[in-house]
Amino acid sequence: MTAAVTHLSLAPVKGMRMAPVDALDLGPTGARGDRAFLVVHPDHALQLTVRTPRLLQIVPRWDGETLALAFPDGTEVRAVPEPGPPATTANYAGRTIRGRVVHGPFAEAISAHLGHAAQLLMIDAGERGADDAPVTMMSHASLAALAPELGGAVPDARRFRMTIAIDGVAAWEEHGWSGREIEAGDALLRGIDPVPRCAITTRDPDQGTTDAPVLKALATLRGKRDVTFGLWCEVLVPGRVRVGDVVRV
Repeated sequence: MTAAVTHLSLAPVKGMRMAPVDALDLGPTGARGDRAFLVVHPDHALQLTVRTPRLLQIVPRWDGETLALAFPDGTEVRAVPEPGPPATTANYAGRTIRGRVVHGPFAEAISAHLGHAAQLLMIDAGERGADDAPVTMMSHASLAALAPELGGAVPDARRFRMTIAIDGVAAWEEHGWSGREIEAGDALLRGIDPVPRCAITTRDPDQGTTDAPVLKALATLRGKRDVTFGLWCEVLVPGRVRVGDVVRV
């Protein structure tokens, strides 16, 4: 099977707006710069997007040195993050993530936007900010297959917060790649499992408002016990992946 990469994206700050990119450097913990920062409560508990949907309204940009956060009121906070004291948080499944609290203008601006206290945590080198796997992959055919259950409209791919989107395969074909090796550009991946989905897929990827019955559509098409979309992947051989690169299973 041969397909091609059609879209790449990452989230510099977990839970905030996804950023399209032309190329990604994949390593054992995922794409460089992906989920490099987390938003946490003052007690360092992770602020989950499904409970804090206004995070989606913030547009982050991170070049590895300077972080910029653009807010819906037109303001922007830009600075070189200065890591402070060490802290730990945990993802929804309880996996520990280590990092350092970033004080200063970012925390103040995020708190003002959310309407409650928030801090920014810069994860340590070697930590994985993504929840369950370093990389996620989906096909455009699977995305298009949802349209009949969503009034004929193909949903915005950002609802699924995928790392890699591909074309050239049948709908749901990637769901059968668990345990198989996948060449993508210069990287070699291995499929783990299809990705179980949560309520964040039902929210508008720009505003965070609930506006589409995506979980219901998946349940109708896939069955109530298979509300999955896309594929978790691990990185066997690090490498660069570019839009247009060939994908082989």
